[in-house]
Amino acid sequence: MRRSLLPLAAFLAALPCLALPATAWSDGMPDSAPAQPSSPSSQPPSPGSWPVPDAQPVSYAVLIVSRERVDTGTACDIDLYVQDQKVSRLQPEGEVALNLPPGEVSLRLQTANSGLCRSGIEPLRAQSVQLHAGEVRKFRIANSESGLYLMPVSSGS
Repeated sequence: MRRSLLPLAAFLAALPCLALPATAWSDGMPDSAPAQPSSPSSQPPSPGSWPVPDAQPVSYAVLIVSRERVDTGTACDIDLYVQDQKVSRLQPEGEVALNLPPGEVSLRLQTANSGLCRSGIEPLRAQSVQLHAGEVRKFRIANSESGLYLMPVSSGS
């Protein structure tokens, strides 16, 4: 008989329209401390919805690097280095999005040394970018007389 009452008790406890006594019962005896009312800011979820966890503050920045235009002057793959660590190889029309910690970040581009793209020693020119938590920065790979570099893309393009 006890088993058949458990689902009924769980069902009745889930109904918001039923008022339960302010004291909790344990082993048939009331507790000495009254139950604390729930805070008014926490509303029960609407039927059919899942509770949403508290939003955590964003502790990273997003860096997007693309080769969507033909400003690179090469059909070779390009390696992207962040803090002197290779993080991606971009092919023509390729794009990569990285979650990075906020602060100053060193970025460097180099033509991949593979296949027909083997070349001599290239100067290792790095750029520094200041990233802030929660921001999204977009860059496009471009080419100049001094080599490949990252050109900022305005948010309107």
